Amino acid sequence: MSYGIDPGVALTLEVRRIATEEIDAAIALLEAARRDPGAAVHKCRKRLKRLRGLLRLVRRGDREFFRAENGRYRDVSASLAGPREAMALIETVDRLAKRFPRES
Repeated sequence: MSYGIDPGVALTLEVRRIATEEIDAAIALLEAARRDPGAAVHKCRKRLKRLRGLLRLVRRGDREFFRAENGRYRDVSASLAGPREAMALIETVDRLAKRFPRES
């Protein structure tokens, strides 16, 4: 999915709009994690990665803002890495046990 930036709107407003959409989507995914935690956490981390990419596109405009916000979203993503890895490991073991029932 790519960003759609309207050239008729100020870049600052477009960046804020897109960032807000990414943040709202990440929050919604975390709220949905009760139903399917593995997929939701993975998709949330992807949204955060996209948000950090957006920030990198405009970092020259305000380097201090970029450092603070990039660090904030990097830390949030990192806090989700452990649970995501644990869920992926469980999914892998479940698939292996299903595929090779005698060996497990």
